[in-house]
Amino acid sequence: MDYIKKAHFIYDENSKELLEVVISNEFGTEIVPIYIDDFIDNIVEIGDTISHAIVSINEDKISEFLAIAYRCDFSIGILPLVSQKDQIKNLYLSSNLKENLDIALRDDYKRIDLVAVDNKLLYEQGVIGIAPLMGRNLVNVRHSFFRSLVYAVKKFFSLKVQKFDITTKNGQKITTAGIALIILNHTTKGFLSKIFNFEQSMRDGKITILIISPSSLLDYIQFLVSVTFRTNNKKTLPPSIGYIQSESFIIEASDSKRVKFDTSESIALPAEFNIIKDAIKLSASDKFWEQNKKIISQKETIKVANLPDKNEALKYMSKRIPFFKFASEDRFKELFQMLRNDAQINKTYLILMILSTLLASFGLFANSTAVIIGAMLVAPLMTPIVSLSMGLLRAETKMIRDSFIKITVGVILALIASSLLSYLLPYSEITPEMRTRINPTLLDLAIAIFSGIAAAYSKSFKEITQNLAGVAIAVALVPPLAVAGVGLGYGEIYMFLGAFLLFFTNLVGIIVAAILTFQILGFSNVVKSKKSVIFIFILLIGISYPLYISYDNMIQKYKISKMLKQHRFIVNNKYIIINKATVIFGGNVKVLNLDLLVRESLDRDDFQELKEDIQRLFNTKLFIEARVEYIL
Repeated sequence: MDYIKKAHFIYDENSKELLEVVISNEFGTEIVPIYIDDFIDNIVEIGDTISHAIVSINEDKISEFLAIAYRCDFSIGILPLVSQKDQIKNLYLSSNLKENLDIALRDDYKRIDLVAVDNKLLYEQGVIGIAPLMGRNLVNVRHSFFRSLVYAVKKFFSLKVQKFDITTKNGQKITTAGIALIILNHTTKGFLSKIFNFEQSMRDGKITILIISPSSLLDYIQFLVSVTFRTNNKKTLPPSIGYIQSESFIIEASDSKRVKFDTSESIALPAEFNIIKDAIKLSASDKFWEQNKKIISQKETIKVANLPDKNEALKYMSKRIPFFKFASEDRFKELFQMLRNDAQINKTYLILMILSTLLASFGLFANSTAVIIGAMLVAPLMTPIVSLSMGLLRAETKMIRDSFIKITVGVILALIASSLLSYLLPYSEITPEMRTRINPTLLDLAIAIFSGIAAAYSKSFKEITQNLAGVAIAVALVPPLAVAGVGLGYGEIYMFLGAFLLFFTNLVGIIVAAILTFQILGFSNVVKSKKSVIFIFILLIGISYPLYISYDNMIQKYKISKMLKQHRFIVNNKYIIINKATVIFGGNVKVLNLDLLVRESLDRDDFQELKEDIQRLFNTKLFIEARVEYIL
């Protein structure tokens, strides 16, 4: 390998420590050290005497140095400090100073392109607008990582869309909108490099413009996450991203007045950007040249399908982007028409409500889970509930009224059908399938909420609407109504109230979840019927209390049963085993049912002592019922 015979070493305060190593290099190169400020001040006198320069300076001086190297046409080698991680990464260098010095002093340079903006050179990138959290260079502050992050988060919640007018060298005019436009010479490392689906190079004779145009803050977050975990197999552009490649551009922005460089410099808009081919002679690593191959192509590339068109750009201009995105007009019309139809009562709905309720009732009496699931599949109650959710969100009075009437009629039919059936049947046993629907808990509310999310999501995409039947099985709307009707037929008010509370829990949980889901999916940027939605949320909070009590009772039952199963009692020298323990809550009364295993008969005194021993384990008073089995 041949090395440069004589070179100037351009350094600053931070790189003074490298002087000794560079001057006493082992490659036989004579080094002339010169401080960066002295170099700039005396460039007229010394410019013609420099053939090669090694530069180790702060990033904000790089562009100025490159402009001098371009004018004077001397070759350069960049020697970054260990702290300058971005430079090390972009140049494919290592943290070993001697290895990097070896590369910087090689007599083996190639030329790279640079971007000129109003007679200033752009080394890495320029930014118009703000693209927070996309790397330190894009937050427009030169502070610590923490301060940069705070700045970025603050700007994140005030992002505005602006219009960009871009004219390429070939006269192509593109008008679009976005939160930021990034002008790149190249990017082969780091966050931005994951976005592109084409080969880039500092020797391709092109400038790349990246336009970032998220439709919402949530969309922007999804973009950041997807790009962070994006693989190298970049076949398609991420959503909300477009790019243009050309040899030159004229750029104008509606809101931003300046383009900010990767340094602290900025230039007023409108501005013209031109590629300077083969501008700088650079000594770089073999890996750098592998990644920056010479590419010759006059073809311009315009990829803006993911961006707003000219008409949309004018509509979005200067507006702050919402947290939730807007659904497209076509998609909204299609869904809205479907939900309007779902809110209308028809003969099919009435027949299916009666049939599904009767089917569920027979399943409950027969204690058959399979029959009950069949009834859930037939039940049509989910569709008007989803319509009601959209009506509340959009303040559509007619949809709210029609959906409410349809739900109310369905509920009344279900109660009448199941109560008549229970009255006509010759027996009145409460089966385990009925009992499971009398004491709803917070777990049932959680099921309702997630079912509401699934229902709204399924309705929003016609290709998965068929999954709505599965959602209906998960939330089980008709069986609780059937149990409530059976309670009316039996005259058991507690049974009616418990089962109807479960139905009402499902109803409110689905409505709340569906409202939030529709908003997240972009079908309304704001809640238009705020009073109605607030009322629904109050109902949700209101029913949460009895559900919490019921859930707490369930936990207590479990703890009591578990505790008793772990105890063995000796009463009057008689060994008693508790084989099974169940707790029944009736108001403030707790009834403990025990199955006891004994070898000897128990008398009244034995039972009294056993009762006292058990009662000492608990803080609340228990009524104990026991069934005794003898072990022979």
